[in-house]
Amino acid sequence: MRYPVAPFLIVLFFVSTALANHGPGASGGGSATISGETLLPGRFELSLREDYAQFEHFSRSAAENRARIGGDFDALDRGFITSAELAYGVTDDLQIGASLGYFIGHDFRGADLQADGSIETSTTNPDGLTDLVLTAKYRLLRGRPGNLALVVGVVIPTGRATAALVSGEQLSPTDQPGTGRWGLPIGFGYSRFLTSNLTMDASVLYTFRFEKDDFKVGDRLDTGLALAYRLTESVKTFPQYSVFAELNDVYLFNDRVQGENETNSGSNTVYITPGVRVRFSPAASLTVAPSFPVIEDLNGDQGKVDFKLAITLSLSF
Repeated sequence: MRYPVAPFLIVLFFVSTALANHGPGASGGGSATISGETLLPGRFELSLREDYAQFEHFSRSAAENRARIGGDFDALDRGFITSAELAYGVTDDLQIGASLGYFIGHDFRGADLQADGSIETSTTNPDGLTDLVLTAKYRLLRGRPGNLALVVGVVIPTGRATAALVSGEQLSPTDQPGTGRWGLPIGFGYSRFLTSNLTMDASVLYTFRFEKDDFKVGDRLDTGLALAYRLTESVKTFPQYSVFAELNDVYLFNDRVQGENETNSGSNTVYITPGVRVRFSPAASLTVAPSFPVIEDLNGDQGKVDFKLAITLSLSF
């Protein structure tokens, strides 16, 4: 359980939907920081997003050496998530949304120390639908002080939770496209204009995970801060170009097995994300956002994240 894939997917989709109002028609926003704005009543926004993550690479011999020390070792080399998020403005201050995706993992390797001292290794390329995430955002404050919104959601375990190694051993819930467990995200998003061209967004989101079959996927805490600057002087000129810089902290709590912490799980990672957004018209925009880990504090024997990239096409109607 070295790469908690499913919690990463869950929160990613929740944040994407909560961010939907930062597509066409808005001027700022990052890639993973929740905004405090909401869609206008009766407006839809569809976001099509591709996420790529490159993890620390482990050869077969490297994974076997780790297993000899710790008893077992699992590693995913890289993964892709293709997702669709749809948001709808119910009132001036209420927005609802839903998101679903498909995960494709490459070169997942599992190594286990056997009783006779030998190492059994196996591989797989896990794929499948992710869990469905439903969200709601209610704006509590708006105007010159900025926009402050409460965001809540529910993770419905509709994703695939049966992926297995070639040897037949089923992957841990944290390594599945879907965990098979319910979750409850709750948090706040805040946004304001600092100047006519410069915007700020800040957010905090806590995701609680329910236990099932004596296994609890670790809860997750996400915080973010983003600054965005519109390079195009007039907000009515298209194409319109913006750049942004974003800082995000991702804290993963330990998984728990039969009430005990899994020592090789949990981490605290800080990412920095430079990004660019192009608005082709009032109804279409494209965002490209690479993310780089600058701090990685991992519990136990785990591999690291090397690089992430998110590309999002947003359409409003």
